[in-house]
Amino acid sequence: MADEEDVIDEETEIAEGRRESETAISPVEVERPLAPPKYEVRPGLGEKFQGQNVRDIIVSTMQEQLTGRQYRADQAPSWAKAIANAVRQRVQDLDMKRYKIVVQTTLLEMKGAGIKCGQRCIWDPETDDYIDDLYKNDTLFCYTIVYGIYMY
Repeated sequence: MADEEDVIDEETEIAEGRRESETAISPVEVERPLAPPKYEVRPGLGEKFQGQNVRDIIVSTMQEQLTGRQYRADQAPSWAKAIANAVRQRVQDLDMKRYKIVVQTTLLEMKGAGIKCGQRCIWDPETDDYIDDLYKNDTLFCYTIVYGIYMY
């Protein structure tokens, strides 16, 4: 029986402690309603893809990398990668917000044969754009294209 009295006393102490803690708790603050979300469906004025600046970057980067070089099959992949990375980095430095930048560089040997290429993209013509340019000398042909895709 002594054990039962101890259990009852502990239960009453726990219940009293709960009542004290309930009175000590401050009232719940009323949550303020959240502001409506802002969806940027279109770039703002002056935030569109900067085509002319991108073209200048493409031309200057290809000239810096390829001026005075002769085509070498073993070096062409690394040159193309270096051009694409440099163009991408410099275009990202233009800080066009919410634009995904994709750069593709093709480096070929000039042997007198022609080349035809095409591209097809599904995108929003009001926000997305691309700029391309080429560089030629006696032994090589370099074509670089930059896609700017607006991320909704």
